[in-house]
Amino acid sequence: MIFQHFLLKVELAIGEVNAHIFGCDETKEVMMIDAGKYDPRFAEFVEDNGLNLTTIFITHDHRDHVEGVHECAERFGAQVIAGTENPGGYPADRVVAHGDEVQIGRLTAKVVSTPGHTPVGLSLIFPGMIFSGDALFAGAVGGTASPENYQTQHDTVEKHLLTLPDHYEIHSGHGPATTVRNERLHNPFFT
Repeated sequence: MIFQHFLLKVELAIGEVNAHIFGCDETKEVMMIDAGKYDPRFAEFVEDNGLNLTTIFITHDHRDHVEGVHECAERFGAQVIAGTENPGGYPADRVVAHGDEVQIGRLTAKVVSTPGHTPVGLSLIFPGMIFSGDALFAGAVGGTASPENYQTQHDTVEKHLLTLPDHYEIHSGHGPATTVRNERLHNPFFT
């Protein structure tokens, strides 16, 4: 089945972090994945395409991914979904964990736990598309504070993300998009 969707990637100046707006073409409902700061391009994209931004999903609690949660949630009237109760000091409307599902329009995503870069790290998997936060980048992984954290991150990324079909696109918190196949074959942390 082919899912029609919207996807906007905005690279924010704060740590060159990516913020994504993704959602259902049929219902025009979209979500933001991570909110490092508010950017006028978000509202422009939503308005120009007649979209309804209903949800902000937070992959992890680092400042460059959550500093704009309050402003973005207020501007769009969006609910905040995260793995912790207060991402960026803003109360989450829903706290999720590994195995939970998130619905956006007619699209359903699975939440998978990918900790290591932070104690609570989440990736969001839609059919054909992964939002990995800072757990997995094109050709790299997110930094960790200890060898144990690195091993946890490595193992969960390998188990939950790199076992997905080759064609799945990976959209991370920093840098360019990639695919599962490319990371499985060329990421030096997994080859």
